[in-house]
Amino acid sequence: MTAIPDLSPGFMIASFLASFIACFFSSLAGGGAGLILLPILLLLGLPFVNALACHKLAVGFIGLGSGYRYTKAGLIDWQIFWWTGLTGVPFVILGTRFAGHLSGETMRPILGIMILVMVTVALLRKSHHLKHQPRSMSRKLWLLASLMLAPMAFYSGWVSAGAGIFTTYLYLQFFKYDQLHSTAMTLSANGIFWNMIGAGSHVFLGHTVWGLAPGLVGGALLGSYCGASLGIQKGNKFLRIIFLSSAFVTGVLLLFQK
Repeated sequence: MTAIPDLSPGFMIASFLASFIACFFSSLAGGGAGLILLPILLLLGLPFVNALACHKLAVGFIGLGSGYRYTKAGLIDWQIFWWTGLTGVPFVILGTRFAGHLSGETMRPILGIMILVMVTVALLRKSHHLKHQPRSMSRKLWLLASLMLAPMAFYSGWVSAGAGIFTTYLYLQFFKYDQLHSTAMTLSANGIFWNMIGAGSHVFLGHTVWGLAPGLVGGALLGSYCGASLGIQKGNKFLRIIFLSSAFVTGVLLLFQK
């Protein structure tokens, strides 16, 4: 087993800054913290399983920092919030268990193509998602939405990378939310429910490096709150650019990553 490096003050400051930056941009893009924080923790010398556990611990607090800010701004639809969290959690758990038996590497190129197609469709609809016009939901529509949410939650537990992009896209396309409300819902519901499940699993398995926890959690709370505040201030057009840019980078990395 690879040894955990000494947790010097410089190491802990670096982990705090990495968590802050990752959660700041994730709060603007509706996901993507794993593209920043996990590679930095690996570069700092943490073994992969410990880096993954620390990453999950940090992103588990994105929902608290950004969710608090979005709640203050009145951007949370609580019915959708509880539906996303409670409907998705069982499938997140199944995905986490499935990951222990089958690697998600073969799925990455397919998911990368799917995300790039989503970006292309969004770019062709230039003025789309700039107005908040939530649709009226019937029982049939709730069932259909749940059927779409289930594989997204399973993917979050199995492969994880870019999971927030899929749920943000669900809010945009199916629920007819604007970019700001979609980002708010993804960061709050996914962060509090789905990411906390992953973090709890690693804590139970003993993978978490507790010496880094204060910095990671502090960086996540502060970064996500500041990112949410900037997103609220800048509005839909700014968030749409950030979301599409993040989705494009995620799609390319999933498609070509070895």
